[in-house]
Amino acid sequence: MRRPAAWIRVALAGLSLAVAATPAFADPDLPRIRWNDNDRPAGTLVDGVLTLRLELVRGEWRYLGDGRAGVEVLAFREIGRDPQNPGPMIRVPLGTEIRVTVSNPLDVALVVHGLAARHVADMDSLVVPAGEERAARFVADVQGTYYYWGTTTGSRLVFEQPDSRLFEDSQLNGALIVDPPGAVAGRDRVMVMSIWFDRPPAGQELDWQTETMTINGRPWPLTERLEYALGDSVHWRLINLTDRGHPMHLHGYFFDVDAVGGIQRADPVWPGERRLNATHFMRVGETADISWLADRPGGWPFHCHISYHVVPNALPGDYADGAAREDALLHGVHAEDPNHHVVEGMGGLVMGITVRPPEDYAYEVHPRRLLRLFVRSDSLPDERRRFAFVLAGEDGDPPPGPVAWPGPTLVTWVGEPTAVRVFNRLDEPTQIHWHGLEIDSYFDGVAGIGGYLGATTPAILPGDSFEMRITPPRAGTYMYHTHFNDIRQQSAGLYGAFVVLEPGQPWDPETDRVLMLSTGSDPDMLPLLNGSRAPGPLALTAGVVYRLRLINITLFNAGAEFRLLHDGFPVFWRALGKDGAALPARQRKMRLADRTPISVGETMDFEFRPSEPGEYHLEVRSPVGELFVDQRIDVSAPSTQASASISP
Repeated sequence: MRRPAAWIRVALAGLSLAVAATPAFADPDLPRIRWNDNDRPAGTLVDGVLTLRLELVRGEWRYLGDGRAGVEVLAFREIGRDPQNPGPMIRVPLGTEIRVTVSNPLDVALVVHGLAARHVADMDSLVVPAGEERAARFVADVQGTYYYWGTTTGSRLVFEQPDSRLFEDSQLNGALIVDPPGAVAGRDRVMVMSIWFDRPPAGQELDWQTETMTINGRPWPLTERLEYALGDSVHWRLINLTDRGHPMHLHGYFFDVDAVGGIQRADPVWPGERRLNATHFMRVGETADISWLADRPGGWPFHCHISYHVVPNALPGDYADGAAREDALLHGVHAEDPNHHVVEGMGGLVMGITVRPPEDYAYEVHPRRLLRLFVRSDSLPDERRRFAFVLAGEDGDPPPGPVAWPGPTLVTWVGEPTAVRVFNRLDEPTQIHWHGLEIDSYFDGVAGIGGYLGATTPAILPGDSFEMRITPPRAGTYMYHTHFNDIRQQSAGLYGAFVVLEPGQPWDPETDRVLMLSTGSDPDMLPLLNGSRAPGPLALTAGVVYRLRLINITLFNAGAEFRLLHDGFPVFWRALGKDGAALPARQRKMRLADRTPISVGETMDFEFRPSEPGEYHLEVRSPVGELFVDQRIDVSAPSTQASASISP
């Protein structure tokens, strides 16, 4: 059985294989907790004063829909209405006075955080004793995205046993939005992310078989489907109230991060600090305002790129324990119809988006440069089988040979019509996502959601093929990877780099180095760099300018940090791009190559010119400093002939 190492299990709040408590479903006589899509503000707003009466209730949350059993959790409700998950949204114009009363009829004390003016950093807690009511009164004095949250155990947002806010009070969350003057109501959507576990028996660790992550009270595929017209300007407010970070990835588009904040702050990202993103890492308790232009039609997912956060959902008792759920994922989630894999094979933190095309919309057809990419496996038994991508010539299958990770780096040029025909030589379906590329929906590579006008992206069945088509609009570093049974297929080797160069720019792998961090298929699923735990040394030359293309396509190492050292000290490098988009000019500056975070699903490009010969090291570490991989780099002195060609 493969499972993450001990330190990873802690970081993931316990991918433990402990036996869970006997499942205790909610009494059906409890009030039903309704999903809250945050599309209606709560309370009554009159003459610049919002009045809201909240109550704590114990209710039944049917997170897998009305047709499945529900679990017992605590929730907030607006008095006179059903309890909601997340709690009622407080949304007011800047300068509004907010008067909130919180009633607690239960036999435990409640602490509510966030019901205070934004400038009051140390007075955001409201204590409501058992059986009593308390009031908060404050002015919404700073516009932005905020939240309130409650606990009956005195815990923090972050994971901490035994009184972790992962159990019955895990859904005591609500959005608090302060709009600028004159804002149009409903112009944006608010998404609150939460997490839930069944409480284990006393003294036992968490059991991963019940872990459930939701957006606005629902896990995928029950999350709200968002629909836009072609050309719409889209604005979202994201709130992460889980106990861990999430690299949130939007397929097919780049987006701007307009503001980043938390319970007390919502700091705008000023124009000079902005950059395009295909993935944004949201820390615990963070809020983010993002915007993007819906300029290509079709179906698209928006999801966390940690594979364990988008797996099929489970109720208590669906699996015997965490080991059984892990085993099912490692052997693949086989949908009855592989073409519906996105619905039957994914869950958790996923939103589905449809951009409607006009009736006369047509895709352009061009002659294209064709690359032939084969997906195949080795001959090892199923529990140890490895997969690989192999690039082949114009005819026939590639010759047999050992599998290699990562897959070949695919190179194309801006404006060049390109096709990649993927041939599936596995004995199971697959599909390939072209991560970060601005691509038509049908070719994006997610079976069951991509497509347009009734043509939905299919799975690539064994023995079949699928052709991806793109005319890249911008140069940068991207990746391709399986989007089918990700934990099984990706850890077994289905990932590679995709590089787009400027027109006429030569591809020189001597000075253009791709370094991919991935997850291995060993029992502890440890990180690999270019397919190895102990990669051989790289040979560089002093004075030569190199482009380092760094990619994180691990399953769960969201906090990976890269460092480039010489004699134990960080050197300087110049940041060039993120997620395939060039950084703005003022951000392309020299910086110390120390503790550079690159989260799952992100790429970063750096220019590096070693100033002197010697031994260098590219280290990849966890946020607490644990070494994942050490890539040795041997820098030699330039030859006399080479020295004459190097600019000072």
